[in-house]
Amino acid sequence: MGAAESAFAENDYRAARIYLMSALKENGADPEANLLYGKTLLRLGDGVAAEAAFKKLEDNPEYQAELPGLMAHALLLRDMPERALALIENPDAKNASLAYWVKARALLALERREEAVAALNEGLAAMPEDARLLALRGNYEVDERNVSAARQTAALALKYDPENLDALLLSGQLELMRQDLPAAKAAFDKALKLYPDSITPLFSVAAVNADLGNAKEAKANLNRILELAPGHPMALFLMARIAFNDGDIDRAHELVQGAGDTLNDVPGSALLRGEIAYLQGNYEQAIERLRKFLVDMPGHVQATMVLASALEAAGNKAEAYQLLKPAAQRANATPQLLALAAKLGKSQNDPAAANFESRAKVPQGRDDIALKMTEAGQAITAKQWTKAAAIYADLRAAGLDGNAIIMNNSALVQLELGNKAQAVSFARAALALTPDDPNVLDTLGWTLLQSGQDKGEALQMLRQASSRAPGNLEIRWHLANALAANGQAAEAKRVIASLKAFASAEQQAQIDQLLAKL
Repeated sequence: MGAAESAFAENDYRAARIYLMSALKENGADPEANLLYGKTLLRLGDGVAAEAAFKKLEDNPEYQAELPGLMAHALLLRDMPERALALIENPDAKNASLAYWVKARALLALERREEAVAALNEGLAAMPEDARLLALRGNYEVDERNVSAARQTAALALKYDPENLDALLLSGQLELMRQDLPAAKAAFDKALKLYPDSITPLFSVAAVNADLGNAKEAKANLNRILELAPGHPMALFLMARIAFNDGDIDRAHELVQGAGDTLNDVPGSALLRGEIAYLQGNYEQAIERLRKFLVDMPGHVQATMVLASALEAAGNKAEAYQLLKPAAQRANATPQLLALAAKLGKSQNDPAAANFESRAKVPQGRDDIALKMTEAGQAITAKQWTKAAAIYADLRAAGLDGNAIIMNNSALVQLELGNKAQAVSFARAALALTPDDPNVLDTLGWTLLQSGQDKGEALQMLRQASSRAPGNLEIRWHLANALAANGQAAEAKRVIASLKAFASAEQQAQIDQLLAKL
């Protein structure tokens, strides 16, 4: 047992399982061995075998308090959230951490989100330094697009337990969201060092290595996953994606064909298969697969562009343009997408094609635009407003004042610097380029409101933004402020009420200040 306990303490769960299987072979009824064996299997994601180990302890009074939470976790791994909930209605105080975690996870699986938030809040009220609960709350905040709150929650989780796997993975995910690949890799590398045989950090490191262009390292990570879990669908998918990105279309095709139905539930597999089919000239097959992907991921830019290209190649130019035009009207449309939209728009005699063609132009001799955009985004994240303003000024001077993202972000930066009139001017320029983009509508509405110019127009812009992106919490917060400024207190309170469950402590304070004014 000593070797098994040491391996478990060092997060070497595969070694622990081997030691425990040997111990249980000698004495299958050993309660301590069965308990640790079950916990080890939980860490390895094997709910069926874990439940079987815990069932051997059901008649042992020594484990009655601890057992319900562990059994519930095993049931959760078996995708039985309702049965898991039934076991943890009245958790023992000593084991409440696991019980609240399982309860919140089970409620989320059942899409009972308000109850899940209540369970998390209750658990954190009792155990405010519980890293596992904090990480789960942070992941929920990410799902709700409340990234600023998630960052604060992740920082707290790591403060209380710097080696918590869920907190490290959350931290890495948040770094990915702000496109800081080195910082994401550092978080995932630490998780992998602490949990060397855990699939999730291993895959996360592989994915970041792939994004960084470290194909050799990524393939080594993926091969390790396939050693631990032969046929792992996500590993096969990423290997195929790496081959595709390397231009080896035949190898990518071979990998996805070899994986067969195992990739059916992998997000992005339909996109990859559609891209492969398009490049192989199988346009009808590409159209079928990409349409399927867009049902689940509406508005996905890459899938929309490839599907439009396939439709054009198949002779369906009108349908291709109808599909692509809304994406081209967004601020984040790439030059490649805009160029295709301009070509298709001209074929349909649409005057909007001229706007797309103008926005698709990239200044000659500037091959650093993507890098500069990344640097500006990082400066905004770090609240280095003067640096961000200088980068955007350089890009505008280079002829990119027709880029909606640059104009939109220029407005936000100038607002932070206190240059309110300039902020409104940039925001109007961005809206003229992409009049239907919710983020651009939000920026104009917010700058108008903050500058004290036209409160009525601000409210109009923010209503339009919220109707186009109803799940965006920041836009809803801006809308609540505009409603309050326009004397529409009752509606403002209703909007605020929908935000409170997802707000961080800092955001709660802002909400309370606004409510006090109402």
